[in-house]
Amino acid sequence: MKNVLLAISLILSFISPAFSQEPLSVHELHKKEFGSQQLKKSPFNEDGSDIIPLQFNRTQTSTAVFGYLPDWEYASAKSYLQYDLLTHLACFDFPADTLGRLKNPNPWPWTDVINQAHSHGVKVIMCVTNFTGSQINKIISVASSKQNLFSNIKNTIRQYSLDGVNIDFEGLNKADRGSLINSFMAELTDSIHAAFPGKEVSFAGPVINWGGWDLLGLAKACDYIFIMGYSFYGGFSSTSGPCAPLTGSSQTNNITSALASATYGYGAVIPNYANKLILGVPYYGNSWLVRTSSSYSKAVDYIRSTFYSDNVLKAPVYGLKWDSQSSTPWYCYQQDTLWVQNWFDTDTSTALKYNLAASKNLKGIGMWALGYDGSRQELWDLLRQRVIADVKNTASPFPSGFALSQNYPNPFNPSTVINYEVPRTAGITLAVYDLLGREVAILAEGEKAPGSYSVRFDGSNLPGGVYFYRLESEGLNIARKFILLK
Repeated sequence: MKNVLLAISLILSFISPAFSQEPLSVHELHKKEFGSQQLKKSPFNEDGSDIIPLQFNRTQTSTAVFGYLPDWEYASAKSYLQYDLLTHLACFDFPADTLGRLKNPNPWPWTDVINQAHSHGVKVIMCVTNFTGSQINKIISVASSKQNLFSNIKNTIRQYSLDGVNIDFEGLNKADRGSLINSFMAELTDSIHAAFPGKEVSFAGPVINWGGWDLLGLAKACDYIFIMGYSFYGGFSSTSGPCAPLTGSSQTNNITSALASATYGYGAVIPNYANKLILGVPYYGNSWLVRTSSSYSKAVDYIRSTFYSDNVLKAPVYGLKWDSQSSTPWYCYQQDTLWVQNWFDTDTSTALKYNLAASKNLKGIGMWALGYDGSRQELWDLLRQRVIADVKNTASPFPSGFALSQNYPNPFNPSTVINYEVPRTAGITLAVYDLLGREVAILAEGEKAPGSYSVRFDGSNLPGGVYFYRLESEGLNIARKFILLK
C-alpha cells in the first residue's frame, strides 16, 4: 500500500503543516508507483518508418487540449482516446541523464497512437523528464550535456515525426529556477524552431511559485507553459484535502489565486502571455486514513493516489460531498475506528476550472493523465460540450441560471449525453418520460452544488420512439424532446 517515497513524504508532512513546503512531483510519484521497470517490445517498426506525419493542424483554430499519456497507461488508454477532442498528446516520458542522453518510453514507438493522432490533426509531443535538482543543474549548465540533449531531442523528433517537446524538469535547485532554466529553454526553443519550423517547445511549470521562478521570463523563453494545477494536497500534507482546489483562503492554496497573484503565480504573466498558458487539471485523486469524517481531517496515513475511473464508481455508494471552501468533491467511509477519505475531481469541479481558464483567455486546458478515466465518458463529454463548443465564450466560473441542453447525439441509439447547469445549491430532478407522460428513468435527483453536469442516458431496454427529458427545480420546469432509433 505504501512505497518508501510515500512513507518519507508522510513523515515530512508531520514536521510542517500543509502548504508550508513545496509538494513533491506527482508525475515522479506516479512513475514510481505505476510505471513498470520491465522493458516491453513494441510491435511496430523500431525505426519509426511506419509513422505518418501530422496530416493537418487543428491547433490554430481550437482551444488547446493538452493531455499527458504515461507509458503505463499506453496499452489500455489507446482504446478509449477520443482524438477529435485533443489538440496535443504528450508521450510520457523520455528520461534525460546528466550527459544529455535520452531513454524511450516503455514500449516505444507508439506508432498506432501517433498515426491515429496525426490522422486527426493532433500534435504528438515528446515529454523529456528529470526530477533531481543536481542532475538538472548539470543538464542545463554544462554546455556539452545541453548540446547533446538538444541533438538527441531533434533526432527523436525527426525519426518519429513528432511535433515538439515538453520539458518536465521538477525539483530544480532554487538558484536554477530563474535565468538559468529560462536561458536553457530559450536556447532549446531557438534550436528546435531553426531545425523544424512550426514545431513546439513547452515547459511543465509549477502552479505555485515556491521561490526562485521567473515565470514571466519562462513564458517569454518558450512557446507555452503547461501549468500543473494540482498536487496542493498529497502524501506530503498533514491533513486530507483537494489536490486541485479552485478556491481557498490564501494565495498559495488554490488555483484561482495562483493565476491572479504576481508574487506566487501567474498574475504578471497573464496580462502579457495568456495565450502561452495551459491550465492542467487532475484526472487522479488522493486517499487518506484519517481520524474523523470531517473535511481536512488529520492524516493518520496516506494510502495512495486514486484514479477518476475508480472514484466515480465508489463516490455514489458512500455519498458524494461538496467542499464549498475549495469547490471540489470528496467522499469518505468508516474503517474500524478510523475513516478513509478520498478527494478527487468530477466533471462538475473540472468544468469550473475550465471556465476559469476561459475567463483568463488562456491558450487552453490539459490533464494529468489520459487513461486515468478508463472507459468512463464523463470527462470526454465535458470536453465535447464545454471546451470545444463554448469555453472561450464563458466568462464566469459558475452558471448564471438553470439550463438544460439538447442531448448529443440526437437521434441516438442506444445512448446519448445530456448536459444541464445549476447556478446555486438546489434540489433537482432530471427524468425521462414517454409520450404518455410515464416516467421511464431518473437520471439525476437530489441536492446539487452550483456547476455544470453531464449524464449519459442508455435506452437499450426501451422501444424506439420519441421521448422527453425534463429538469425540475424550485418550481422551474425545462423539457426537451429526443428520439431513440431502433
